[in-house]
Amino acid sequence: MAIPKNPKKRKYMFSDDMKFLQKAVVYHPTQNKFLALRRSLSDPSRPNCWDLPGGNVLFGKIHSASLEKEIFEEASLKIKHIRPIQVITNYIKKVYYLFISYKCKAISQKVKLSREHSEYKWVTKREFLKLKSADFLVDLVKTLDK
Repeated sequence: MAIPKNPKKRKYMFSDDMKFLQKAVVYHPTQNKFLALRRSLSDPSRPNCWDLPGGNVLFGKIHSASLEKEIFEEASLKIKHIRPIQVITNYIKKVYYLFISYKCKAISQKVKLSREHSEYKWVTKREFLKLKSADFLVDLVKTLDK
């Protein structure tokens, strides 16, 4: 598989026409809540919207290790019990998207945010659905506990 021709895209695309994204519902260690992160105002993608931890996976990277790394970078959390809960594909504007979502449990509740996010909350499903978020994350959260 050819890497993207545009060097800027190499940070988040498998190739010029394929992107792999993964997100996690990270449950609190002792409460039935999960972590929601607010994207910074300067974020080029969905600024100031609520998000779930995770990110793009580059070609050749191990999925679970990549997810653990993203969660640690974004929230300084270590996780356990990683389980996939949803796999979705889509084709938008000549790009094939692969989206895998997971659920896992945080080992501690102490969150330290990176510059990517400006705020965090431990939320219930009902609370998350009241926040401004991307449609694909709203759809994911709606499937929880079904």
